[in-house]
Amino acid sequence: MNKLERRYRRRLACYPRAFRRENEEEILAVLLACAEDGQQRPGPAATADLLRGALRMRLRPPGSPPRTVRAAIGLMFAGAVAQVATLITIIVTADRVRAAVAHSYPGLAAAQHALNTSLTIDYFGAGAGIAVWLLLIRGLIRGRNRARIAVALNFGVTSLSLAIAISDGTPTWAPADLVAGIVFWLIALAVTVLLVTGASSRYYQPAPRPVTPWRGTFGTM
Repeated sequence: MNKLERRYRRRLACYPRAFRRENEEEILAVLLACAEDGQQRPGPAATADLLRGALRMRLRPPGSPPRTVRAAIGLMFAGAVAQVATLITIIVTADRVRAAVAHSYPGLAAAQHALNTSLTIDYFGAGAGIAVWLLLIRGLIRGRNRARIAVALNFGVTSLSLAIAISDGTPTWAPADLVAGIVFWLIALAVTVLLVTGASSRYYQPAPRPVTPWRGTFGTM
């Protein structure tokens, strides 16, 4: 196996195993046939095409998903971006929030300690939320009904967290954090609504196979 073939195989490894089992050798033969004499590395265009195709296959739900499922998964990716933006916003505005609390409660060390504890919880919570969101995306893409249920439960937790943040004074001390949180909440709401529609429910809960009546050992007489 020469270097070019080995490097092409590494890129093809990004595709699902079942697809590689049926198509890898054929694709590899075409790629090698199109290579220039003495070429040792895949070209940027070929690499981009292979990776783009692999990503498209990895992110495509099985079967023929309805429009509501496709829209929900697309919004899930937007939600992941929104969660990353929320975490960045919390980190960037942390000093501003500390200054606002210090201005309102000068010399009160307990207020700063409580704020630092709250920010630490927010950091870990946002990071864990991103990881959970990505796992939910993976489950939805694979057609897992439990992932659909988990999305609804996650929306409930998100709603509760937003309500707590509002009651704790986040609109006063960290308005940018609140705006980012509301954007994510709206995306989570839209995803949940899309996934509980009839079309989505039928996709994630296919009709059971009909059961053939048992006629007994000797059949019908």
